[in-house]
Amino acid sequence: MATRALPTTPIRIAFAFLCCLAFAAHAAGDDAQSACRDRIAQQPTLAVDACERAWTQAQTRGDADAVEWLARRSDAELAAGDFVAAARTLDRVAALFRVTPNPEGEFKLARRRGILEYRRGEIADALALFREALAIATARGDARGEGQSWNDIGTALRRIGDYRHALEAYLASLERKRQTGDTQLGPLLNNLGDLYRELGDAESARRRYGEALAEHERAGRPIDAAHTRESLGLLAAENGERDEAARLYAEALAGYESAGAAGDQLRLCALLARAALDADARADAKIWIDRGLALAQRLRVPSSPEFVAQQARLLRVSGQLDGVRTLLRATLDRLPPDSTDRIDLLRELAEAGEADGDYRGALADWRAWNDADTRRRGAEHDRRLEQLRVRFDVAEKERRIEALAAENRLRALELERRAAMQRFTVAAALFALVAVLALVYRWRQRERLARAVREARLEAEKEQYRREAEALGMDRERLQALLDGAARAVVAIDAAGRITALNAPAAQWLGAPEDAEGVDLRTRLAPADVARFDAALADMDEHDAAVRIDLADADNATVAATLAPLGVGHGLAMLSFDPAGAVPAAADDAAIGALDADSGEEREAYRRALVELMLGTVAAWERSTGKTRIDLAEKSRIWRITIDEGRLRVRALERYLSLAKLPRRPRWREVLRTVYFVLTECPLAPDERERLKRQLEAVQDVVRRRSLL
Repeated sequence: MATRALPTTPIRIAFAFLCCLAFAAHAAGDDAQSACRDRIAQQPTLAVDACERAWTQAQTRGDADAVEWLARRSDAELAAGDFVAAARTLDRVAALFRVTPNPEGEFKLARRRGILEYRRGEIADALALFREALAIATARGDARGEGQSWNDIGTALRRIGDYRHALEAYLASLERKRQTGDTQLGPLLNNLGDLYRELGDAESARRRYGEALAEHERAGRPIDAAHTRESLGLLAAENGERDEAARLYAEALAGYESAGAAGDQLRLCALLARAALDADARADAKIWIDRGLALAQRLRVPSSPEFVAQQARLLRVSGQLDGVRTLLRATLDRLPPDSTDRIDLLRELAEAGEADGDYRGALADWRAWNDADTRRRGAEHDRRLEQLRVRFDVAEKERRIEALAAENRLRALELERRAAMQRFTVAAALFALVAVLALVYRWRQRERLARAVREARLEAEKEQYRREAEALGMDRERLQALLDGAARAVVAIDAAGRITALNAPAAQWLGAPEDAEGVDLRTRLAPADVARFDAALADMDEHDAAVRIDLADADNATVAATLAPLGVGHGLAMLSFDPAGAVPAAADDAAIGALDADSGEEREAYRRALVELMLGTVAAWERSTGKTRIDLAEKSRIWRITIDEGRLRVRALERYLSLAKLPRRPRWREVLRTVYFVLTECPLAPDERERLKRQLEAVQDVVRRRSLL
């Protein structure tokens, strides 16, 4: 009997169904990976779940690169600003690498951790992690990874203001990337251009920007190319090349327009309008302003503060003052109180008020502008301090890392020594160990003793200079006795304008107590007299001579006064309310003039030695502290600081830096006190300290011969 074949249709259907499920699962995995990869930049929140699904599916399939999808989840969380979640995800990745080591994955992990710390603002931790990634790449011989790590290190160093080491890191990155044939050199070259621009090296910045532009155009990246052209335009504008800046701005605008970057177009319209107004091309400026307004209206976005400032400027210089201040105030109202964008708007508001004749309102606006600009300078100062703090933290972390590395090296050497010593007899090993320890101990003892002797000598020398500096100053009792002996009202003030001493008539005239030491004299003057008083101080320092000045008393009557240098250190000056202009002379004025009777040759040698000593002192201060002569005057409180056309000046000090400007009867006490201050307070190199001491001793010899010291 023939057998019947079993029906195969159900089996085929089940097999086809299983195949469909497998295909759907594979397609779902591909979809999750695509969503993870594509949404990180634009939709990071949605990309987080997609990356988690991609990781789970890849792990289920046993993919070799499954952990990369988990790491990309941290990229999405970082892009979304969730730093805590990103750190937790990276901890999960690190736990996987502890189970299954992966050198390439560990390099990426260290780099991702560094980027996370950089975004958090923890630059010191970021630098340590970037250097850890560099060490991993170097150990693997991964030149491409070294190039990435050096670029990361350069960016972090630039963030904390360490431009020299940042430049070295960028150049090292460029070298590695060129070795590996990396085709994406444009961003790195652009970073180099920005760095050279911040360093003030315009030629090098222009060259690097040009190389970056060529790379962007070769790679077909129009927006990056437009950004580089914009940077070149800013560089040209900073160097006063207005036509070149306008041309580059226009090219950048065309690039943004072709790429559809509307926000960048708005920014370029403002820059082009500024360039046109700087060149007094109002018609061109109006074209760019109208174009920017149309673009903002089409995009339904408010105009940027920079654009509004240029729009108001155009209306002001064109005489169209109606509505200008309303426009500026509306923009100011929508900005945060601490925004730096308010500064240009407040300036335009004040100038518009002046042009419209509203001087009272313009004055208030100028004051608001000055307050905003002062806050900006304070914020920049705080930022520089923060950079210095971070650089210190970085140095400390690097020191600890080096200490740990040295400790590891010592441990390794110790293990090698033990292995070698096993081949020798116990007696020889003990003898060698004792000998080495004895030599090291003796050397360290000598080093400690020599260091202690050097430090003791230096401290003794500093203390001697402090005593000599104090001996040069006029003590307060002597100064008060000098003032009490005057018949007229007399006030002694220091370099900052604070009252050092005054007699009873002066206390009555100023309406101040007789113990008003340390009070700023300007606070006791009529408001209208403060500017005249500051101008008289500057004039006195400029000519090193007494200056006449009219001041108002409590009854608004004009009283003649004389402002004259006292010549006894601390930058003291004396204000005498004496119509006849009589000023009490310093106790040693006669002695100071002793050199006037010298022969011309010896007198010129003395004056030249004073100038050389002062030049050497200022140079030593600037080299050792990195600060200016204005900071020297402020810290030492020996020289007076004045304001000349909005700039801080130290006229009296500057006269001692030129033989032609040196006063006929120099204030040698101020010079010696300045030298003592620098020798005491500055970390000078040994050779520089000795050179300055030799110059000081040469001047002291001349002064002692004339019985001035």
